[in-house]
Amino acid sequence: MPENNNNSNEKDQQYKSILSEDDGTNPRPIAKKKKDPMAKVRKEIEEQQRQQREKAELLKLRQGLIEESDELEEDVPPVYEKPTGWKAVENFFYHYKVYVIVITLAVLILSVPIIQILTREQHDLYVLAISTDSSSGIYTKTTDIEVALERYCPDFDGNGYVHVAVNFIDLSDENGYSQYVDANQQKFSAELFSGDSQLYLTDQGIIKIINEVASSEDEAASDEEDPDQKIQFFAVFSDEFPDASLYKGCGLQLNTTGFTEEARWKSCPDEVGLYLRDEFENMTGNGDDAIEQRRRARIVYENIINDNVVNPDWEGK
Repeated sequence: MPENNNNSNEKDQQYKSILSEDDGTNPRPIAKKKKDPMAKVRKEIEEQQRQQREKAELLKLRQGLIEESDELEEDVPPVYEKPTGWKAVENFFYHYKVYVIVITLAVLILSVPIIQILTREQHDLYVLAISTDSSSGIYTKTTDIEVALERYCPDFDGNGYVHVAVNFIDLSDENGYSQYVDANQQKFSAELFSGDSQLYLTDQGIIKIINEVASSEDEAASDEEDPDQKIQFFAVFSDEFPDASLYKGCGLQLNTTGFTEEARWKSCPDEVGLYLRDEFENMTGNGDDAIEQRRRARIVYENIINDNVVNPDWEGK
């Protein structure tokens, strides 16, 4: 019996792997399945057969031989899942980004003038400061003139502060630059016929200039007529204020009033005065805004004549 056991061990030893690490108990590797070379061919044949069956079924449907077919797939519209959240936003901009950009640009372009109009500082009064002679010194005193006018000007629009917009125009031709002179003359003509400003602070040369403009519009004007005698643009106050120093009945001589003290302008020439534009039926500048500006200008004009300072502590903005 012992001899049989030895023989059995020797037989088992013969089946062990020749590898030193293999004791005969490790699993044998699984052989890879060989690729069928005919699989692709069979697949193509099956696809061709399917297409032929579908064509045959479609032909039967068209001929009315059958009413429905199991071979043909019904045309079922695809079901799209509606995006939500941020995906919905991305989807919207993907499809409508051009429209969004165009509309945004249009809104920005249109909003600029609207914002400027809404946020623009409102002026209680518009005044033209005109110099026909550089010796008048009006230009160098523009800021002080503005503050002085604001001291005589009530808060017409009731917004809590007073502001008078002073627009300076140089009508002298002393600098010799024709382009500069032409530009200022065009600016003056626009103001003259628009009526935006109803109060003029200027020297006496303005009478001649305005009469020349009026004469150019009047073909029947005489060349021999004295332009200084043709006063038809400014309101005359000689009857209302007989004690006031008025040039040709309309130009209030400023250095005879307290205005020069408010403007810190002791050297104000005798020729500088304040003029109120008159109203003309057959002339532009008589709209509602011009009428309101004329009303305010007359109040300020009379305040200066009567030395009625309504804002004595005002120092400007």
